[in-house]
Amino acid sequence: MGPRPFRWQPHDGKRHAIGDNAIPTKETTTLCGVELTVPAVRPTKQQWCWPTCAACDAAWRLAEGIPLILPQQRDTNRKTTQPRESRRPTRT
Repeated sequence: MGPRPFRWQPHDGKRHAIGDNAIPTKETTTLCGVELTVPAVRPTKQQWCWPTCAACDAAWRLAEGIPLILPQQRDTNRKTTQPRESRRPTRT
């Protein structure tokens, strides 16, 4: 087992969290409850870019003691930038 109890596995268009001890070609259940067979081949680069399953992410954060960040919190945490004034002199 690795340093974390879970790992990410692309499946059916999303990245799901599965137990780190899941064995290739064997059945396992994701943190959101989806049953899948762990593939024997590594996921493609494109599959790693699939969106993260929100339910798996929430369960993983709870298990790891990481606060859940809601989408509206992300927007308020971003730094707001003010438009820069043009540095070019205006022509008259």
